[in-house]
Amino acid sequence: MNGKRKGTALLLAGSLMLLSACGNGANGNSENGGSGNDGSPAASGASASASASSSGGDSGKKIKLVFWNTSYPTIDENDKTKKKEDFYIYKAIARYEAAHPNVEIDIQDIPDGTNAMTKFQTAGIANNGPDVTNLWSGNYTMDLKAFIQPLNSYLQQTDIDSMTGWNAVTENFADSGTIYGVPDGSDGTIGILYNKKLFAAAGLDPEKSPPTSYDEFVAMLKKLKDSGVTPIGSESDGDFVYFLDYWFAQTVGTSGINDIVNGKLNFNNPKLLKVMQGYLQLYKDGFVTNDQPQTQFYNGKVALIFGGYGYLNDARAALGDDLGMMKIPNFSDDVVVKNGGIGGTGADFVVSKSSRHPEEAVKFILFLVSKDEQIARFKDGYGKLLNIKNADAREFADDPFVIKQQEWASEPSTIFWPDNIYPSELSDYISSLNALVIKQQLDPGDFLAKLDQKRDEINAQK
Repeated sequence: MNGKRKGTALLLAGSLMLLSACGNGANGNSENGGSGNDGSPAASGASASASASSSGGDSGKKIKLVFWNTSYPTIDENDKTKKKEDFYIYKAIARYEAAHPNVEIDIQDIPDGTNAMTKFQTAGIANNGPDVTNLWSGNYTMDLKAFIQPLNSYLQQTDIDSMTGWNAVTENFADSGTIYGVPDGSDGTIGILYNKKLFAAAGLDPEKSPPTSYDEFVAMLKKLKDSGVTPIGSESDGDFVYFLDYWFAQTVGTSGINDIVNGKLNFNNPKLLKVMQGYLQLYKDGFVTNDQPQTQFYNGKVALIFGGYGYLNDARAALGDDLGMMKIPNFSDDVVVKNGGIGGTGADFVVSKSSRHPEEAVKFILFLVSKDEQIARFKDGYGKLLNIKNADAREFADDPFVIKQQEWASEPSTIFWPDNIYPSELSDYISSLNALVIKQQLDPGDFLAKLDQKRDEINAQK
């Protein structure tokens, strides 16, 4: 499911207070190798050369890096006899160690999700975190930044220029600033997956004439409904993360989402209220079912669902050549970001402040996210797309939808997951309340006002 967490669990309720109370203790770690990192601009060539030579084969004592693996599969549920050394990550580590004989990677499997983040936080408080681990990006990472090594002085500008997704790991989600992680691949871009056969029966051909506005979208849905099919299959939370959140984000832009989080802009504003009213009208007009949306879509009972790269394998298996894919239409002509979607880098690699070898840790991370390794990972069946700029998916894939997803993910109009910008506690709160909105048990204006109230409560605890 393309690396995202629909309906994610919350981090521990006291997380922010723990970070505030205990976070600064890690800064004084005498085992940190005296990196002196202060979030300064990218490292010079001399610094990069020092990093490279320190991992060479003749510097004496072997360097051991502890890698908490939260995302790479090491068990095949369909083949329990498969050896660990046959999985991508073990093959990658073997390649790295062969090229860097003075480095040993101690890989330790950690269950993904909030348990991994809680474990990382606990280790950070105790000042004994791993050298490298993988976290969910955005505020899931920023909530733990007291225990994460800023990386600006360990990265060269060429590293940054070669990849997308840096705003997902940069403080305040800005284009520049303190970098707390290295973006790990791409989840693609959320769009609309549709049944070509059902669309054709309704006289519709989105490949030739895709809807580009709310009004055109509604007109398309009406034709589908009139043909006797339910137009949209949506999850019980109303697909806030995959659909409504895009209309929110394109209306105010990524900076606007960050302003909402910081209290500089409210959810309850005229533009987002208009979005909510238009969104709710889709339910009032009977265009949406929330009953087993994916199953109904795969069985030809509903015409479309919202999804992206992570849904392609199952959708292709169910619909074959009847599967189509298009972008979610713009809500209006005056939105800040047009013709895009939400997606991008949903995870990142971080280095613990307690790491004694941050330069070597970053070097290992950059190896894992290099173009060759990202392609090797994809071919090995580990599904992320590449976050390498100008990557041509035809080098590693032949499915036209995978190729299109790689193109979409690299476009500036793909907006980084807004639910990763919201505080983790707020993201789940939004989805739970939106489930009431679509049942018409909560007024859209009251919904937005409650989000502002929750946001303010969270900010007051910082």
